[in-house]
Amino acid sequence: MTSQNNAPVDNYAKHLGVEIVQHGGGHAESFVTVTSDHLNPHGTTHGAFLFSVSGIALAAAANNDTHSGVISHVAIDYLRPVREGDQLRAEAKVDVRLPKEDIYVVKVYRGDEVVARATGRGNRRERA
Repeated sequence: MTSQNNAPVDNYAKHLGVEIVQHGGGHAESFVTVTSDHLNPHGTTHGAFLFSVSGIALAAAANNDTHSGVISHVAIDYLRPVREGDQLRAEAKVDVRLPKEDIYVVKVYRGDEVVARATGRGNRRERA
């Protein structure tokens, strides 16, 4: 199943309110506005939400019509607090291309400010 922009439908992203606007070919971008549902008891965005936003962009970058990327590792650094109403953009890009896998860098932005940075490893498999 694909969406209007020909990206595979990611039901988890949809559930969280994350819109994927570019996918595949080692690059992806997604957008989300933080709501009260994304907050922890301290009133800032839950780390698991930022991890999910990063992972959604990473998976979108690793998958396209010809390759299925299976993510095997993600590490994240939370750099700045995020609050309700903040508009976030996650961008995932291949940093290192290896024969059968790629290493990605994912940055989550609030405007021009990086609020989280993740790295991930994805196995690259041709679709049948």
